[in-house]
Amino acid sequence: MKTRISLAAIALTSTLASATIVSTTGGVTLIGAPPSCVPLALTGFGAYAWNEQQNVSLNLNVDMVNNPGSSNGPVPGIFNGVGSSHFLHFDPNAAANPVSGTITYSQPIVAVIFRNTNLDNSDTPAGALTTVYPTGFVWRGLICAPSSFVTIAGNVLTFNLNTINPVYNIAEVRVITQVPAPGSAALLGLSGLVCLRRRR
Repeated sequence: MKTRISLAAIALTSTLASATIVSTTGGVTLIGAPPSCVPLALTGFGAYAWNEQQNVSLNLNVDMVNNPGSSNGPVPGIFNGVGSSHFLHFDPNAAANPVSGTITYSQPIVAVIFRNTNLDNSDTPAGALTTVYPTGFVWRGLICAPSSFVTIAGNVLTFNLNTINPVYNIAEVRVITQVPAPGSAALLGLSGLVCLRRRR
């Protein structure tokens, strides 16, 4: 009995210590980290989202730190701390229309990256370890702004992405979410332990 409760508390605490995508709506599909998202490697009629690295120390130039905020009126800055990274990618089929939708994360959004240089510089420290990114491809990011944009509020990112441009491009956004403080995760884990004991 004690072993079961301890394992349940540990599992709950470890789950709370990571920040993941909770749900999506509209034209985006949640997938596991793909092997590649270079041009034409991951195309479709909608966008794709995946979790990248969890609980990693980062020191990055970012394009938006204002939450709530919009990529059409961003406050750039530096994210220096422990965070979890997530990616949004839209490389449409020739006949695809612009897509829109929302992504909800388990933790608040603290930074957003959507310009090609900052995407390039964050691919290695924040990107999924098994994914090849289009690092160095200048036509990545929110190239078609202002009609292609993201907004954030709390832990929700709302997007409208298109790639209607004389030049072939890929709409990509990297999102950094807050990592719960160790004390908070432990406290919530302890709450789960108390609940389990009460049930028994």
